[in-house]
Formats: sequence, C-alpha cells, structure tokens
Amino acid sequence: MALSDRLSGLRERYERLSQRERTLVAVFFGSFVVLATLTVGFLITDGLASLGEENQKMREALSDIATHRDSYLKAKARVSQVESKLAHEGFALGGYVEGVAKEAGIKIPETDESPPTPVGKGFVEKTLKLRLTAVKLDALANFLRRVETGPTLVVVRDLNIRTRDDKHQDLDVELTVATWEHAPKGAAKKDKEKDKG
Repeated sequence: MALSDRLSGLRERYERLSQRERTLVAVFFGSFVVLATLTVGFLITDGLASLGEENQKMREALSDIATHRDSYLKAKARVSQVESKLAHEGFALGGYVEGVAKEAGIKIPETDESPPTPVGKGFVEKTLKLRLTAVKLDALANFLRRVETGPTLVVVRDLNIRTRDDKHQDLDVELTVATWEHAPKGAAKKDKEKDKG
C-alpha cells in the first residue's frame, strides 16, 4: 500500500499544477526518455561497430593464416627433417668419423673430442678435431662428402689445408666436425634451475 499511497500523492500534486507547469513536466520527462533512448542506441551502435572491427581483424588474421599456410607447412617439414637427422643421445662422433675415414681410405692419426656443449634450448653440440697427414685431394673430397651426407647431421665447421713441402700432391689437413643432439631431459631441468637460482 505504501506504493499506491505515494502514487496517489504524486497524482494529487500533478493535478494541483497549472497547465503551463504540466506542459513543462511532460516536456522534461519526454526529453529524458528521448535522451535515454539515444544514449542506449549510441552504446549499442558503438558496441556493434567495435564487434565489426574485431570481426574484420579476425577475418584478416584468418586470411593471413590461409595465405601463409603452405610456407609454414614447408618450414615445419624442413625443421622436422633436420630434427630427424639430429644425432641420437649417446651418438659416438669419433666412431662415426673413423668409419667414414675407413670407407674413404684415409687414416686419422690424431683426434681430439671436446666435451658436449649446451647450445640453445634443449640441444647439445659435440665437436671433434681431426688431423690428417699425407692425404690426396680426391680422398679428402670423398671423405668430406661422406662425413656430411651420412644419415646423421654432421658438418665440417673448420677446415685448414696445407700442401706438404716434400710432396705437393699430398695435403696436411686440420678440421673440426660437429654434430648436435637433443639434450638429456635431466640436463634441461638443471639448466632451468640454474637460471632461476
């Protein structure tokens, strides 16, 4: 009943107003309704416009993804191809190079294997320094080709060739070969803990 009492009180006040005051009250409430309608309409229109802009950006992003899909898939295939050629954990680089040298007919009198070195995130690099003496150019070329075209990713990083003083057809060669493998999982965790600590 309190609400009906208030409404009846307001109605009595409105009826006591003169015609001019009633017109002013009606104009005021009409203006308020129009202003509220325009404000709500503006907010809705602005929201729709921002949604439209976001949708347009999303369409452009999807279009870019579709456009660059092939190049991404090719790059991903190249990465997986290189990763498949990475050495497996425990790969014996020295044994691999000795086997290739035997196939190429070369004797390796001196080798020096460096300890594995962490490279980037989750990879380890193994290097092996070799010294070859009295090697013919054809045999050296065959050896280098076999080293780099094997089933595992092994590359010649450094190569220093000198001719011998006594026989110019024979070469003395110093080279460094390298391979990479995934770091052991325990080592990757230790590296992360070192970075935090």
